Amino acid sequence: MKKFLVVNAGLAALVGSSMAEAGFSPYYAGAAIGASQNNGSEAQFCDECTGSKFTMHKKNTGAKVHKVYAGANLNPVWGVEAEYANLGDTYSLDMYRPEFGIPGGRAETARARQKTRGIGLSAKANHRITRKTSIYGKAGAFVWENKNSMDYTNLDGINEKYKSTDRGVSPTVGLGIEHEVTDRISIRAGWDRTFNTGKGDRFLELDANKNVTDLHSVKTDTDMIYVGATFNF
Repeated sequence: MKKFLVVNAGLAALVGSSMAEAGFSPYYAGAAIGASQNNGSEAQFCDECTGSKFTMHKKNTGAKVHKVYAGANLNPVWGVEAEYANLGDTYSLDMYRPEFGIPGGRAETARARQKTRGIGLSAKANHRITRKTSIYGKAGAFVWENKNSMDYTNLDGINEKYKSTDRGVSPTVGLGIEHEVTDRISIRAGWDRTFNTGKGDRFLELDANKNVTDLHSVKTDTDMIYVGATFNF
């Protein structure tokens, strides 16, 4: 019995030593910052607005974004990773329509935004390319919440604000590279794509009298480029 315990302790130490040498700690946590970009279009704004005299300016960038993550390496190749991510604006549109089409006077303006945040869970595959550097890929699901808003000002300068919230689940994939700085600290750079972070095809819904009845999040694909730091336990 004593010999059995000694052999098993030796095997455990050997496995632990090989994983440490390979640069994979069982558990880790980290944070990252970056920028996002989406593929939203003017056509997704409003069916009734097609052909209007609004001048539309679409923004595809979501400004600065961030996420925090934690994971477990099941072995030197496979692991699981959970994250909370703020993707910023996943749909963004500014509109301007001057009275009689003449700039400089009275004008209607509108500012539409769809902001997305959520929690993701992914399977993660690692491949070591040097003793301290590895590349990784991941795929999973992202449970998102969209805060939709529109700030509208009419020709008389009267301002109205509209808001709604949508929730859903979308697939997500990612690629990245990670480099060990010390035994406990590593840095990573990566790309994530979250598909269809929205529920509908049109952001704004109007009634027969052109009054706003509702806002809906629209399906856009969002890319996030980021750099982060990881602490390995």
